[in-house]
Amino acid sequence: MIIDFVNPFINFFIENLLIIQIISFLISSILLGCIIYFLFNTEVVSGPVSHFIDVFNGIDTSRRGSIKAWKQIQKKLQTKQENQLKLAVVEANNILNGALRAAGYQGKNLGERLSKIVPVEFCNIEEVKRAHEIKKRIDSEPDFSLTHGEAKMLVDIYKKALQDLNLIK
Repeated sequence: MIIDFVNPFINFFIENLLIIQIISFLISSILLGCIIYFLFNTEVVSGPVSHFIDVFNGIDTSRRGSIKAWKQIQKKLQTKQENQLKLAVVEANNILNGALRAAGYQGKNLGERLSKIVPVEFCNIEEVKRAHEIKKRIDSEPDFSLTHGEAKMLVDIYKKALQDLNLIK
């Protein structure tokens, strides 16, 4: 009784197996194409892929990221708005902190890392330490005033340190 019910289905599949395989292949191909398309368009894959492409081409991705961030800092300096100037100094400080951490300098913050650097490693280490102290004042004192000239000088100090690390030109 069950065999009588199942036999027509089995015969149908056997007779149309090639058509069913072709249709299954087409549907699977379309779905796989959609998955790949959405993965790359949502940057789930494109970020890591571009990282590996850069590595194989010999481009240092931390350097590329620093250059991109540095351009943003330069834009902030051009606005001449005090809050943007402060932000430019803070971001330059953060880039140096990340670069030193990535370079293997030990310490839980930039101040500790800077204290372990000798002047032979950085030609402007004392200036960087002073710039970092001003950055800490920017963070802790809401009414801290910073002129465009001071901000530019501080950013230039960080720039020299990042150039010593070959992260920017």
